[in-house]
Amino acid sequence: MKLTTPTLKQLTGIFDIDLPTSLLTGAAITIALASLGGCQLADMAQFSYANATATHHWVDEATSTTLSFELIDDHIVFPVSVNASEPLNFVLDSGAAATVIFESPNTQKLPLVIGGELSVSGVGNGPNPVAHVVKDTDLHLGSVRVEGLSAVYLPLASVPFFDSLEEVYFDGVIGAPFFERFVVEIDYDQQLISFSEPGSGQTRIDHRSTAWQELPLELQSGLPYLTTHIGTGPGQSIAVKLLIDTGYRGPVSLTPETHDEIDEPLNYFSHLGQGLSGDVPHKVAMSEFLTIGDFELNRIPVSYSISGGESDGGSNGLLGNKVLSRFNLVFDYPNERMFVTPNQQFAKPITADRSGLLIRPHLMGAVVKSIAKDTAGERSNLQVDDVITSIDGEPVTPASITKLKRLLASEREMVSVCWLSSDQPHCGNLALATRFKPRRL
Repeated sequence: MKLTTPTLKQLTGIFDIDLPTSLLTGAAITIALASLGGCQLADMAQFSYANATATHHWVDEATSTTLSFELIDDHIVFPVSVNASEPLNFVLDSGAAATVIFESPNTQKLPLVIGGELSVSGVGNGPNPVAHVVKDTDLHLGSVRVEGLSAVYLPLASVPFFDSLEEVYFDGVIGAPFFERFVVEIDYDQQLISFSEPGSGQTRIDHRSTAWQELPLELQSGLPYLTTHIGTGPGQSIAVKLLIDTGYRGPVSLTPETHDEIDEPLNYFSHLGQGLSGDVPHKVAMSEFLTIGDFELNRIPVSYSISGGESDGGSNGLLGNKVLSRFNLVFDYPNERMFVTPNQQFAKPITADRSGLLIRPHLMGAVVKSIAKDTAGERSNLQVDDVITSIDGEPVTPASITKLKRLLASEREMVSVCWLSSDQPHCGNLALATRFKPRRL
C-alpha cells in the first residue's frame, strides 16, 4: 500500500458535507505541511504509516458483513464500536481521508490514546481550531474488526457546527481507510451497507445485471473523483471533475474559480453556510441537468461557492448524498471503479431550500444555526439558536429533520412551525414563495 501524507483538509473531509446546505465548507480545513513543527510532522508521518499497516480480520468465514443504516439529515449513520465500546453512531463519508472521532457524550467515555495537537485553519472569520491524533484505535463493524488505526479527534470547542453536546448526533466518521480496504456497497432502497473482502466479492461485482453501470474513478490521497457533465444553463454542457462525497448532504457544489466555464449565477437563492472559522455565503441556482454515466437527472439545485470551495485534486466541486442517494452504489477502490444503478428514489425531484435557514439536528428538535439575509427565514420570527420543535403539528426529531427540510424546499406557500426561543415556546407560520423565484441583480 502506497504511503501518503495528506493535508488535514483531506484527513477530515467530513467538513465537505456542509458546503451548500449542511455543516461547513469543503475547503474548511487547510494546513501547509511546511508550517508544521517537527513533532507535528512526526505525528503526520506516523498517522499515514499506522493506517497503511493496520490489520483487519473477520469474526466468521463470510469475509463480508452487512449493517443497517439510518438517513439522518441526509447522512448515512450506522453502528461502529470503538475500542470495544458499545455501538456508536458513525457517518459513512467517502470524502474523508481518515477516521474521525468527535467529542460527544459517548466518546467522552472512550479509552482513547490522544496524541499531539495540530492547528487547523479554515474559511470564515474566527480562531483556528485544534485537532488531535488518536493512536492505536480498533474499530468493529458487524463481523469485521480493523485494528491499529490512527484517527483524527476533534473536541467540541473545535467543531463550530456543534455548539453544545445536545447538538452532537453522531460520534465519528468512517472514511478512506475503509473504502481502500474493502469493497463498499450502499443499498439506499433497503438502507444497508456492506463491507466485503475485495477478492471474495469480485465475482458478485462483475456479474451484476445490465441495470448496473461501471464508472471509472480517479483516486487521489484516498479520495474518489468522477468526471461527468453538468448543464448550468440552456444549451450548456460542461465537463466537471467532482469529489464523490457521501458525507456532503447537498446535491452538487461547484467552485467557479476552478473552471473557466463555471460562472456564478445571476439568479439564485442566498444561503449562509458554516466554515470551520466562521460563516460562508453561497449562491444556490438550478441546473439544467447532471449526468452520472449514462443516467441523467434534470433540474438539480447547485451550490456555487463564493469562497473556499472544493478544489483539491484538481476538482471543480462536490457530488453529494442528495444525488448519490438516487442510486444504489458499489465502491471498488482496488480496481478504481464504482458501480451505479438507479433506485426507487431516482425519479423523485430534488428541490432547493427557499427558507434561508441553516438548521441542524438537536436533542429537542432542529436548531437554527444561521439565517441568510433577504430570505423567508429573515422575515420570520425565528432567530439563530432557536430550536424548532414541531412542523405542521408533528414533532421534529433528528430522524425527521429531513422531512422538515423537504417541506422548506417544497411548493408550499407556508409551513406552520413551533419553536423554543430562550426556552420560551412560540408558534407561527413561515411564509415561502409558491415556486422557485431567484433574485435578479
